[in-house]
Amino acid sequence: MKTKTAKTKTSKVKAQDLSIAALEVKGENNYFAIEPDLASFKRAKFVVIQAPFDKTVTYGGGTGGGPAAIWNASQQVELFDEQTGEEPILQHGVCTLKPLNCDCDGEEINRRIYEVAKQVVKAGKIPILIGGEHTVSFGAVKACWEKYPDLSILHFDAHSDLRDEYHGQKFNHATAAARMNELAPIVQCGIRSREAYEPGAKERPVTVYHAFKYNQSGPWVDEAVGKLSRNVYLTIDVDGFDPSVFPATGTPEPGGLTWWLGLEIIERAAKSRNIVGFDVVEVAPVKGNHVTEFAAARLVGKVIAYIARYCLSNRA
Repeated sequence: MKTKTAKTKTSKVKAQDLSIAALEVKGENNYFAIEPDLASFKRAKFVVIQAPFDKTVTYGGGTGGGPAAIWNASQQVELFDEQTGEEPILQHGVCTLKPLNCDCDGEEINRRIYEVAKQVVKAGKIPILIGGEHTVSFGAVKACWEKYPDLSILHFDAHSDLRDEYHGQKFNHATAAARMNELAPIVQCGIRSREAYEPGAKERPVTVYHAFKYNQSGPWVDEAVGKLSRNVYLTIDVDGFDPSVFPATGTPEPGGLTWWLGLEIIERAAKSRNIVGFDVVEVAPVKGNHVTEFAAARLVGKVIAYIARYCLSNRA
């Protein structure tokens, strides 16, 4: 008697199409709930890349839910900017891309982000990367750096993130700045937790403005901005701000930047530099409390407003 062998079905996971055409969100499910024609890739000046990556966190988790929560909060954000007196989101448009498949390691998700971001940058648009943990920033930075070789980085964070590797990983939330520093010099604000020795690259210096000393407006803001090159990538780990502003984040260190001081630094940078891309990362939503994701959506809107007012008209 022959024994029947059960046939096993093998299924291959289809690789995600990383073309803009495949990722572009059609219709009304876009950031800020704007009209679909303002959210098309062809029309929009700003493009949201969503990367819900949450694989290397070592304390509080949940950053994988950040992009969806920020998108949801953005539906309630007013589109008039009270400081500039303009409606930059309606004027310039914001295209939303579908969330990237983050079922991979840190190196691979950065490759995927890079593949998408370089299409955005090549089209003359400004990438807005929404994380996810801070590991994801390198891919977007690399795409901007290839177009703007003089790129420097303005980095808001509670932690310096300059370890060369952490838990045996080169692409980790604690190595985010180290990877970015392989390409560009960095100016850090809000830092209040670091190792004793984190020098950065000699040829691409890392300048640190520790929060214990630089926690109020003053001449140091212009000094910090003065250390940036003409073209700037802005990376914002929300724990760079005080937990009173962004309570729902993985490691909410006390004593961070206030809302208005953080915005002042960004506005000063936009006034005298050219911000070519930015990210907002490390939002870890808490059920029943929407403070953090709403503040993050507002922050995205404020950065768009500053870029629109001060950078777009002066771009080379």
